[in-house]
Amino acid sequence: MVLPHNKDMEKIEHIKRLNDQLIEKRLVWTKSDYALLSGKGTVHGRMLGFLSTGAANREKLWKQGRIIFGYGYKTYTDRDFTRPYLVWVLFSPMSIFETEPQRYEKVFASLQPLISQEKGPFTNRKLTYALTSPLTEAKYYQIPEQFTDGKLIYVSAMYVYPDIHDQIVLGIIPIIIAPDISKEIMPVPEAFLSNQFDHKMNI
Repeated sequence: MVLPHNKDMEKIEHIKRLNDQLIEKRLVWTKSDYALLSGKGTVHGRMLGFLSTGAANREKLWKQGRIIFGYGYKTYTDRDFTRPYLVWVLFSPMSIFETEPQRYEKVFASLQPLISQEKGPFTNRKLTYALTSPLTEAKYYQIPEQFTDGKLIYVSAMYVYPDIHDQIVLGIIPIIIAPDISKEIMPVPEAFLSNQFDHKMNI
């Protein structure tokens, strides 16, 4: 079964607009803004950041990264959307996925047997673990080309921070990446980019 996705996000104009907004915002964002974007706006977020080896690079991600389409396919929330929670995402730096993000659906379908059973054949054990285990928090784990039609695709687990992000709808979503400086990826809070965000840091 292919998960639903946001219909208005299948055009390259959407990603271009988000990246243009990101460039503009970088001119005015403050230290507090970057801290908030990197997940440090609440006690839970700061505690999680303290325990995470990648937390120090999340601000760099927002200062130097670019926005692309990813494909969120799995999440664990324990039904508590008030605390940060993990979402697993397929994504690619290849430009073809900016113009045709629906290609992720075919890749997801090819991986579905591994994702569903969570204990794949021995030859795919590491891949299955990266795709499904909350203990891995996979970062840029490359999906074998046999599942991707020869395209370069990674899987990463990312945190969603409820104080700045809307509840994630699984499927095609905008994320920010900067593989040269960080192995982190993060969801994009579009309200923050469009002057509709007035949250203050809860310090």
